[in-house]
Amino acid sequence: MAAPPGPGQGGGQGGHGPGPGRPGGGRGQAPGPSPAAGGENAAGQGAPQGDGGPDTSGPADATPAGAGPEASRATGQLGQGSTRHGHLQNAFANVQGDVVVGNKYVLVDGGRMAPRLLSPLVDERVRHAYHEPAEFAEAREALQRQKIIILRGPPGHGKSALAVRLLQGRCDGPIHHLDSGIAFASLADWLENGGRGIEPGAGFLLDHPADIGNLSGEVYEKVQGALSEARAWMVLTVASTEVADSALLSGVLDLGEAPDRRAIARSHIRWRLGGRTADALLRQTDFSDFLADLLAGEPSCRTAASVALVIYEEYDYESARLDEARTKARCTRLAEEDFEIWAEGLPDRPARCFALALAVLNGLPQENVAQAARALERLLEDEGPYLRAPGADGRFPHLRDPFAQPRRRRLARLRAHTVSKVRRAGRTVLRDGEPGDALEYKDPSYPALIIRHAWNQYGIQQELLDWITALVSDRSEQVRVTAAVALGVILTESYTYVCDHLLYAWAYSEDDNLRDAVAYALSVGCGDAWVKKRAAALVESWLADRDEPMGQATAARVHGTGAVGEDPEEQLARLAVVDHWTVAVAVGRSFTDLLADDDRRAVKTLQVLRDGAEKHLARPSTLLAFLIICSQLVVDGEERRTGADEPAWPTLLVWADEREEIRDAFVGLWRDALNHLFLRDQAESVLRGWATLAEKDAELRSVLLLMIGAIAYRDERSGRTLRRFAVNWTDPRELAPLPVVAAAMHAQLDLENV
Repeated sequence: MAAPPGPGQGGGQGGHGPGPGRPGGGRGQAPGPSPAAGGENAAGQGAPQGDGGPDTSGPADATPAGAGPEASRATGQLGQGSTRHGHLQNAFANVQGDVVVGNKYVLVDGGRMAPRLLSPLVDERVRHAYHEPAEFAEAREALQRQKIIILRGPPGHGKSALAVRLLQGRCDGPIHHLDSGIAFASLADWLENGGRGIEPGAGFLLDHPADIGNLSGEVYEKVQGALSEARAWMVLTVASTEVADSALLSGVLDLGEAPDRRAIARSHIRWRLGGRTADALLRQTDFSDFLADLLAGEPSCRTAASVALVIYEEYDYESARLDEARTKARCTRLAEEDFEIWAEGLPDRPARCFALALAVLNGLPQENVAQAARALERLLEDEGPYLRAPGADGRFPHLRDPFAQPRRRRLARLRAHTVSKVRRAGRTVLRDGEPGDALEYKDPSYPALIIRHAWNQYGIQQELLDWITALVSDRSEQVRVTAAVALGVILTESYTYVCDHLLYAWAYSEDDNLRDAVAYALSVGCGDAWVKKRAAALVESWLADRDEPMGQATAARVHGTGAVGEDPEEQLARLAVVDHWTVAVAVGRSFTDLLADDDRRAVKTLQVLRDGAEKHLARPSTLLAFLIICSQLVVDGEERRTGADEPAWPTLLVWADEREEIRDAFVGLWRDALNHLFLRDQAESVLRGWATLAEKDAELRSVLLLMIGAIAYRDERSGRTLRRFAVNWTDPRELAPLPVVAAAMHAQLDLENV
């Protein structure tokens, strides 16, 4: 942000501009008095329209009642929007999982990448149980020479596992799984531009790319050169006939004969059972025949590994024997019903409830998962009367033993594991450094599969909806967001039923958690074209319903997800004229969500807000929305590339400092907010939050002072308001004073002669 000129610098008062690069040029003083529309000031009541006009820079006790507690809560939650965005990202990854989890590079418009790592389930299995095919040595040498190779072969020949194994042996950094829809030309450009976030020695796996028909020799060589510069590696897998350009043949490695499935199964059995136990079992002649029978025909490599998993699960260590009948029965259905076998094989109701709770809250703290599982158990309990007989010791047994099974055994049965409550690269999981464990499935496709299985296979639909209703009203925002997104999976299965039983009522609820849940569920459901068409019409009906502001607030939250409509900023601008603070808060939170998801929306968003601030009816809601964005959106040190341990910075302040195209709108909106009769308390709350961050951060303080100078430049009214804030922050009765920032503000305002 350009530094404001000192006394005698820049333009004068005689109609001259503030000088080159000056933020806020041409705004001058705030507009004069204008009548305020009628209405109450309490939260949830009608929002007053207009400024109230006169300069109220006098004592604090002369300030009017203002926008009320609802607006104050929304502007007093520093960083909440950024935290909410992190929860949403995790929740969406939970129900849209594929064979990867963590960081996955997905190329979208403009070459932006969202990182996600290879699934730990896949990494672990390949690292410890992989059986090398005949082509392995040749493939390893080819990758060493070329940096990128194309593995070609029919389905079921283990191309993906071979690709992972090659990358494990070659890469010093993490292995990433690229989305199959990636465009090769964009990938090459991204790599050549430095590949933001690529670690040296990283590996990339690209399974069956949709764009393989457009991969030419020229683009292949471009990607190859970029990988060499980045010290990275890449393996592509394609079917036998997918390569269209003969210039690519030098990079193609054809897989020959089908791999030995029995050797693959034996390797997995050794890994899972352990050396001695596995060797004893494999030496048995009857077991070798039994294994050959299970793998008869031409099973895929994945099936061979799955057979080994079944053998491991059915092996009895105490008797040192395998129940072959049960094992064969399971493997007979394996090809088509692997997931159903696992889900229906869970031993009892507590295990099934825990599995479903983990599916809905995948990746959350174990305490939240356990609490949700117990709540679901209570909903599904048989309400009939029971007669309990005493045991041999004369005591009555408990209906449920909480110590029946330790967590480690349950997680092993559920194919899940623990993760620490830390920030992982590219994905905020929980609060930094918090002790304890979170739980998640190893296979990221399981959560959505389990939710659909429970909904479609059992007659517990109403119980599930009651349970999710309780979760979306939980005290934890993480639980609320994750459960609402999980509801979107059910929405794609039974749109009309879920709308009739939940969403219609939630959309008009006074509870903002329920209205948010509607938005998050629809954002997932709109992945289905049929659902999206009907959801768009439904949201439009809420938006246009002048008699139901709660419905309009829900429409605003849905547009904040970008799930319906092509221009969410304009749709939110339509709602700014609604004379209701609840709607205004929803608009502000929705703008915050849009910006948190895509910072390229900043220019348009601030321009839409600037235009709204010029309109009498839209002015209060627009300015409150701006203050909510200022308060709820923060960027941490990792995103600023200054180190993950650096404290948070206000995102809009960072953008205004770095991006000249938004400075005028940014400064103008701050001036209008400071001088609005009903929003001055909220403006001071937001600015105080920024000042609190800057009190011990000299770098942030210098940027904040540039903003203060830009706002006060040739605007005495705003300057007086800012000076009063600085006085308040060092008041003797202030329990958390800000003397450093206050002194710096006074000095900056002295330079501006205000």
